[in-house]
Amino acid sequence: MTATANPSRARRKPPEKRRDEIAAAAGRIAIANGLAQLTAKRVADSVGVYPGLVNHYFRSSDDLAAAGFASATERRREQQAAMIAETAGSPSAELRAFLHDALSPEHDAAALLWLDAWRESPRRPALQREVIRQMETDLTELTDVLTRGVAAGEFTTDDCGATAMRILAMIDGTFAQSAVRALVAGTALLNYPVVAEMLLRATEQDLGLEIGALD
Repeated sequence: MTATANPSRARRKPPEKRRDEIAAAAGRIAIANGLAQLTAKRVADSVGVYPGLVNHYFRSSDDLAAAGFASATERRREQQAAMIAETAGSPSAELRAFLHDALSPEHDAAALLWLDAWRESPRRPALQREVIRQMETDLTELTDVLTRGVAAGEFTTDDCGATAMRILAMIDGTFAQSAVRALVAGTALLNYPVVAEMLLRATEQDLGLEIGALD
């Protein structure tokens, strides 16, 4: 649908709903093509509105990038939470499901978006603020899992926040393989599975778990 398809229909939606719709479209484009390809025209064409309406809600390309990144990241977090809720029944099980989901090649597109956002952040203040907000949300949620695990006697750590930060930093480090996964699969030099194993073993050690408990 082009931006001129039915502009009158675009004006009938409540502002909050229209803004969310535009942000969601921006998120889909960012996931598929990268933040550099995210423009008001592309988003307008996707939604079926004039580019001017996109600019009405998001006054700059930086604001649009921040909204697209937020929408895509929050959707991914919601999907992950739903998966964990279905498969996990204790803090240990939640952590195990979270780690294996975070390491799954199925989510390379989300990992690449994070890499893109980190790269663009120094030049885009709104995006940088959103990246920090999303990182803090991830940290808060993982800290909550660890805190509940300590209270249940499943984990042992003196600082759940610090442990959560170390886990997330190691996960962030694995995102690099998302950019080259297909090309390095056949080489013995770039052995990313050992990095995933390091994450599991280090987490087990940090939380006083037996080796292999998170496999």
